[in-house]
Amino acid sequence: MSTPRKSRISGMQGLLLAGLGAFAIGLAGCSGDNGPGDKTTAPDPVFPPGPGTGAPIPITSAKTIVASITRVTAQDDGKPLVEIYLRDENNFPLKGLPAANIRFVLARLEPAANGASSTWHAITRKTEAFPGTPAPTPADKVTGTGPKNQATTETATAGVWTDQQNGVYTYTFAKSLKGDAEIPFDGALPHRVGLEIRLSPAIPANNAVYTFTPATNLPVNQSGREIVDNDTCNACHDNLSFHGGARFDLQYCAMCHESYSFDAQSGNTIDLKVMIHKIHSGETLPSVEAGGFYGIFGFGNTFTDFSDVVYPQDKRNCTTCHRESNADTPQASNWRYTVNKATCTACHDNVNFATGENHGGVAATDDTCTACHGPNSEVANLRVSNAHVIPEQAAAAKFQYEVLKVANTAPGQKPTVTIRVVDPTNGNAPYDIRAANGPFQNSSASLAVDVAFSTQPDFTNTGSGSATATTGTPAQPIRIDFKANGVADPAFAGGFTATAAVAIPANAAGSGEALIEGRPAVDVNGDGALERLAVTSVGKAFAITDAAPVEYSRIVDIAKCNDCHKELTLHGNSRTGNTELCATCHNPNATDINRRVAGSNCEAVTGTLDDQALDLKYMIHAIHAANYKVCGFNNTGYDFGTVRYPGKINNCEGCHLPDTYYPPTTATAIATTIDAGPDRSTPLGDVAITPASAACSACHSSVTARQHMEFNGGSFSAVKDASSATPAAPVEACAGCHGPGKPVDVKVTHGVGQFQYNN
Repeated sequence: MSTPRKSRISGMQGLLLAGLGAFAIGLAGCSGDNGPGDKTTAPDPVFPPGPGTGAPIPITSAKTIVASITRVTAQDDGKPLVEIYLRDENNFPLKGLPAANIRFVLARLEPAANGASSTWHAITRKTEAFPGTPAPTPADKVTGTGPKNQATTETATAGVWTDQQNGVYTYTFAKSLKGDAEIPFDGALPHRVGLEIRLSPAIPANNAVYTFTPATNLPVNQSGREIVDNDTCNACHDNLSFHGGARFDLQYCAMCHESYSFDAQSGNTIDLKVMIHKIHSGETLPSVEAGGFYGIFGFGNTFTDFSDVVYPQDKRNCTTCHRESNADTPQASNWRYTVNKATCTACHDNVNFATGENHGGVAATDDTCTACHGPNSEVANLRVSNAHVIPEQAAAAKFQYEVLKVANTAPGQKPTVTIRVVDPTNGNAPYDIRAANGPFQNSSASLAVDVAFSTQPDFTNTGSGSATATTGTPAQPIRIDFKANGVADPAFAGGFTATAAVAIPANAAGSGEALIEGRPAVDVNGDGALERLAVTSVGKAFAITDAAPVEYSRIVDIAKCNDCHKELTLHGNSRTGNTELCATCHNPNATDINRRVAGSNCEAVTGTLDDQALDLKYMIHAIHAANYKVCGFNNTGYDFGTVRYPGKINNCEGCHLPDTYYPPTTATAIATTIDAGPDRSTPLGDVAITPASAACSACHSSVTARQHMEFNGGSFSAVKDASSATPAAPVEACAGCHGPGKPVDVKVTHGVGQFQYNN
């Protein structure tokens, strides 16, 4: 069945941040941090409370609930008796949790068999009706054929719930381990109890899980399915939460999202290893590319369509989620060891293993998959670990940039820069960047140095010659083309030197920075086509009038960008892994005015010929907030209105270094140009948004928010002078209320640092 789909995100939009629509990064059998062996687990309740524990307090007094399951005993009738300990953020025991506000899941681990993966099997389960009530919407997405088994929770009102009024609670399940003919009791298998707490008004509470064997009633520290860790998911999602905000921990998720559970309305499995791979694949699923769709009917039988999800990195990066170096995930290597139909068709969903269609005509069963694709396959290229290697990334690892020297940087001088490109996989052997037919001397390659100034308070590049009065893009750095003009420098082995054609302006001051941009291009696959390789940019600060070079102020950690993007690379892979390089062009004086051409795709997409700010502090906030339209290469328009940021948009430290997100002032930042003035070569006459208002309005874009900013000194029509200042604009008073320790402290108001309490 196929259905019309939303237009696909592509080009610059796809390369940048539109892929932030992924909803989950975990995989089946994921590992949490609240099971047995958790160092924060409360002492056994039969012993005196631990140090620092005070008198019990009402649970409604807590700001955060920390739950631990301290013991599970399988009784003779098969009904587990669970002991729970609840405390608050200050380690005070919590009393008074009603039975109606806690739910449990009970599951056991089915061992791997005949090539299929091991899986949790929920004992607390139900039959989901088909088509169900209310009627599933939209009706044209209903592809199921009948009722399906589905895991569920057991609310504590169903069994026996006891509050001992000292932080300790007990619960006896209504469900018995011995009561289901389809899940015959086997006390030797690992079993697990998990819980969730739901209060109104909500109080954040973790999902505690406890794994044990009923035959011994002893805990199991490792179930054998510790594959992906919470922290790995939360690196991108901040605090992965679902189902009304009560389910966070992947060990808990895996208890219901197992291979025996299905969505009746779509007929799709909700097995975590399948569902999460498919969600992250989104628009790249073969079935979706063929015109189909992928989604799940959830609460209220409402369909969530994941067909337009754009994962913000290459999905072949299996180790983004499966981190074998993590001691908490001893089975992280399952991605390359456990090969079967369910795991593979989660991404390769057009393969028919019964007929061999889209599988080279080779039919296969679970128990035969490892022969070709397992770690010991005689055909090395078919091994999962090799098949998922990204050839361009492997080839790019052979290149590393170096800025060796920056000279002649005083006002009026033409800067001379010396660089080197080496192979770190070959003893840092240098490349001859001018070698005919070499990786930097073909039509797909580029290699240049951007000379930007000044580093404080921000790059403006005024006088760089990037624009005349009527043409060009304002405020771009001086560009030195090493591909065309690099000359071997005998002072540095393997070094090449080139001199700018444009001088540092006579009125320039402070310091600048020289940064390499570019891409080698090589035939990675031997097919005759050249692949553009992404190589991390590096730079070197230099003094203009300063006594010593002053570096650009770093407020963003590229490692945090790469939590989601793995390798942030843009503009045809020529600008990679360096936010300072981004800031040289995406500075407060830059707009896309040069791309605003009548009748172009730019005008068609954005609906206007009025230019857009390119300033990083505005642009990146606006993109993540799905509130940005811009024009780029070849006068192409890009609309980021469909971006779905996977983290918490108010978690400033998702990108920022600590405490670097407070309102800027005119002493620390420059107003953001939104309309280039009559002379593009100078900021004189530019219309701009004052600095704090620019940073905040990208997300807080309502009329009320703008009025608030303007009432407190912000301006959306400030006019710049030749030095990039806005002398006639009022002084923004934002820091008086929103600064550190102030009544509406940004850090407190945004809840920064409160997003991973449950880990």
